[in-house]
Amino acid sequence: MSDALPRVGSALLVRDEANRILLGKRNKDPQRGSWVIPGGRIEAFETIADAAAREIQEETGLIVEVRDQFGVYEIINPPNEHRLIIYSWGTLIGGTPKASDDLSELKFFTLDELGQVPTTPLVRKVLADAGLIPGDAQPLRRRQLQLNLFFVPIPIAGANEQGRRRVSARPQIPRRPRSPARRIDNLPLLFDSSLSS
Repeated sequence: MSDALPRVGSALLVRDEANRILLGKRNKDPQRGSWVIPGGRIEAFETIADAAAREIQEETGLIVEVRDQFGVYEIINPPNEHRLIIYSWGTLIGGTPKASDDLSELKFFTLDELGQVPTTPLVRKVLADAGLIPGDAQPLRRRQLQLNLFFVPIPIAGANEQGRRRVSARPQIPRRPRSPARRIDNLPLLFDSSLSS
């Protein structure tokens, strides 16, 4: 068994402007002839994103923008294969497609075509987990989703602190009175009917 195991790799689900997904036909064993998600080994002191962008350019001739990480998958086949592969989303931004020695062919597949493509079992699982093909995929866990929400208070004509209804069942802690400089409920509003005449 190799002391260098497990190997860590970075692969990229690349979308083009037509929302198609890039796959490459594997040109070496194991799994020769199967369609795979391009990627490769992360070199020492290389970031996950840098490794994915480099591998895509080396294997496909394409230039990509690496986006959020999608998931980490593990392959264990004792005694010689133990790999961790980190998948990220990517967007095509340039380059000319050309398959490298590792891949015999490149193709962007529509979402309708992806389910019919002969892939490795791992690639099928990744595509299903990403919601790109039907499968036994579990929905993304809540902590895997990132929502950037911004809440902005909007003054409403006639609303004030006395008119607010409290919903909390917890005992209320007395609050310090607000200084008049911080109040916003008595400011003139652009949509206030008293200003429109």
